[in-house]
Amino acid sequence: MAPRIDRDEHARERARFLAEHFDDVLASIGDGLVVLDRDGTVVFANPRAEDLTGVSAAQAVGRSADQAFAANPWIGQMARNLHLGADGRTSEVGELAGPFHHRVSVHFTVAPVVDRDGAVVGTLLLFRDLTAQRSLGETAERGVRIGDLAAVAAGLAHEIKNPLGGIKGAAQLLAEDLGQNTSAGRFTTLITREVDRVSALLEQLLELTRPSHPRLAAVNVHRVLQEVLLLEGATGSNALLVRCEFDPSLPDVWADEAQLRQVFLNLIKNALEAMEHTGTLTITTRMETDFHVRNPGRGRGKFLSVDVEDTGPGIPPEDCERVFTPFFTTKSKGTGLGLAVSQRLVTQHGGLIRVYSEPGRGARFRVSLPVATDF
Repeated sequence: MAPRIDRDEHARERARFLAEHFDDVLASIGDGLVVLDRDGTVVFANPRAEDLTGVSAAQAVGRSADQAFAANPWIGQMARNLHLGADGRTSEVGELAGPFHHRVSVHFTVAPVVDRDGAVVGTLLLFRDLTAQRSLGETAERGVRIGDLAAVAAGLAHEIKNPLGGIKGAAQLLAEDLGQNTSAGRFTTLITREVDRVSALLEQLLELTRPSHPRLAAVNVHRVLQEVLLLEGATGSNALLVRCEFDPSLPDVWADEAQLRQVFLNLIKNALEAMEHTGTLTITTRMETDFHVRNPGRGRGKFLSVDVEDTGPGIPPEDCERVFTPFFTTKSKGTGLGLAVSQRLVTQHGGLIRVYSEPGRGARFRVSLPVATDF
């Protein structure tokens, strides 16, 4: 008889748990989840659905899918097709128009909610964000291309550096022989300066090709950001407004502090140059909700993100796809290596760097890094 009592008690415990935490379970799902009743009215939307659609649960609940998600009319259409019996369970890839004109690629599933008697009592809408998945794939592909370029570039850089040293030495000796001949001395000075400039460019190129061996430790990302802002003199002025929207509860990141400083130095420097030191520089930190990495034996690895946003002229869509390509630059005096090096360093940390921009509306670079508590 005891086993029967135990089973009944366990059943009651499970029922109590589900009654108390069912909403918590739904809210904890990493995908966007929306539930409609039999009439097509929204009765539930979890936090991830709010993030993806830009519509809060308070705005959505009690309204039809068409009304709640007016910016994405295809959601309501797919729900109606299911309700009318035109389609069964359907899955397809689509694009959500989210907040701030941001579009998110999602795998969308619409399915009937069926009770124990087999009657359809509602509709389930599930959104799985594909943005991070595609970004990781594109980053890996770009890494292969950069690796091929690195092999050629390393050899070429070494071959160029040797004669450059000879040219600089000859120019210096010529300058000594010319003595007070200032007219000719201008040309030897020009040769020396240009040789130094090319040598500096080659060093940047070699930095992209050298194998990196990061010394990983727990690093406070806010301290690194404050140091970079101080180094760049970006502490705010009459012409430049600096906004730091930091989440003080964030854990440390698992990173090489020197390399992390280089990444943020490149991003903040680019933002200041894009605005010509006039406008608003906003740096935001938060826990990452776009994606997780599943670590064997340790569950889902968490990430935090750092956004560096400017109010400059923005980046055309066709250029956004190329900003991390070595030697691609829109600046007259740029080398096109800063962002390529930054992406390489972030990728080696197990992170991801992305860009969001619209012409005339500034640019936002997001760096996602693994937090130290998961390692």
